Amino acid sequence: MDSIINKIADNIHDFSVSDQAFTRCRKLNSTDLIKLILNMGAGSLNSEIFHAFPDMNSRMTASAFEQQKAKLKPECFKEIMSELSQANNTLQLLDNKYLVVAIDGSDFDQPFNPESENIFRGKDGRIYCQLHVNALYDVLNKLYLDMVIQPRQKMDEREAALTMLKKLAQQEKDFLVLMDRGYISFNLIENCNRLKYCHYVMRSKSGVGAFKEIMAMSNHEYDVDLSCRVTSSHYYYVTHKDTEKFLHMILHKKHHYKAVRSKNTRDQRWDFEDMCDVRFRVCKFRINPPGSDDEWEVLITNLDRNEYPLARMKEIYHLRWGIETSFRELKYDLSGIQFHSKKDQFVYMEIYAHFAMYNAVSLSVIASSKPYTQGKYQYQIDFKMACCIWRRYFSISDNSDKNFTQLLLDMAFYLTPIRPGRKDKRNLKVKLVVGFPYRLAAWTNLNGYLKMAYLCYQKKDIYRIK
Repeated sequence: MDSIINKIADNIHDFSVSDQAFTRCRKLNSTDLIKLILNMGAGSLNSEIFHAFPDMNSRMTASAFEQQKAKLKPECFKEIMSELSQANNTLQLLDNKYLVVAIDGSDFDQPFNPESENIFRGKDGRIYCQLHVNALYDVLNKLYLDMVIQPRQKMDEREAALTMLKKLAQQEKDFLVLMDRGYISFNLIENCNRLKYCHYVMRSKSGVGAFKEIMAMSNHEYDVDLSCRVTSSHYYYVTHKDTEKFLHMILHKKHHYKAVRSKNTRDQRWDFEDMCDVRFRVCKFRINPPGSDDEWEVLITNLDRNEYPLARMKEIYHLRWGIETSFRELKYDLSGIQFHSKKDQFVYMEIYAHFAMYNAVSLSVIASSKPYTQGKYQYQIDFKMACCIWRRYFSISDNSDKNFTQLLLDMAFYLTPIRPGRKDKRNLKVKLVVGFPYRLAAWTNLNGYLKMAYLCYQKKDIYRIK
């Protein structure tokens, strides 16, 4: 991490808004500025600066920090994330062949800014700022490889996925991408079919909203090859729809051929010829034990049937859950949802910084120790404690071998059992952004709670008072 930061600091004008930035001698130089932004937690801005600079003579005001931060481009921290994702020389591959990656998106609420490009109107009519992060995640090595940030109101997950996949294919190595139901489209499937080095496993709907060929399948296990005839010609569709049962028309502005019209299932682009046969393999199987309520899942893939039978497909798609876990760790263990500014540029900067820190902590966890068995369970390092330990050592600015060895030992001290096969219902709750005044460390004691309750009373905020 230090070597990457020093490398960026030596070429700081490639990541600054102007050539005049960082030319004068300031109390907060570019190296310390980058490290401070990377190491920010859930505290207020002044408390983060206080912890980063215990010496009063080297400490700066929040205003001075904001002025220096405005000189940086957010891409600076995306470059750090990318460099760290390539730092692991011993990558785990599926069957020593495929790099297994997952693509998914997650929403981030930012402090409200009326001038933001991320203003979003919810179903309840409320207006707030929210952005959508599309991430490409290496599930076996637990590293973020790439990401695309979009305004929540204008998000296009398929477009972002296609952009990241084409970039990944440039590495000229075989990879297997796992995607959930929201990514299914003829355009994305055909792009993956024609993209060199790309193999995919996509989850599809099995009922309303699925392809007509899949909807026609009965509730039995299937492992078949399908070929969907796709056209973008309205004339051909109208003249042949009665004779060709499973003919599909896409990219038509009225979409009158669909019984259910939804912007989430609509094909918004088509990159190929007017007439095309989109081929893929369909795997349908039950995901719950026999005797209970039937629940079927459908996977679309281009993997070889002989090499990856139906039972193996279940195990492979289950790996996708790793990106869901990583989002939870990034948002709550690394305080990825706590921002210290309202400006879009600064919010993007902090998001990239949190993703870079995730890669750094994950690499250190891998270097600390391998999971081992003791008694009933196999154990692994507690990621939440690893984040706390990493931040403490990172703020010391001592990159000696002795200090790094102590960091690894401290991480290995905190272990948590691995309990495979656990099931629990997902309780989805709306989590609003935490305002700046509510982050003071003094409010962690009783006196702090009384102060907060009094402020809430003044604002007539009954929910927070309770």
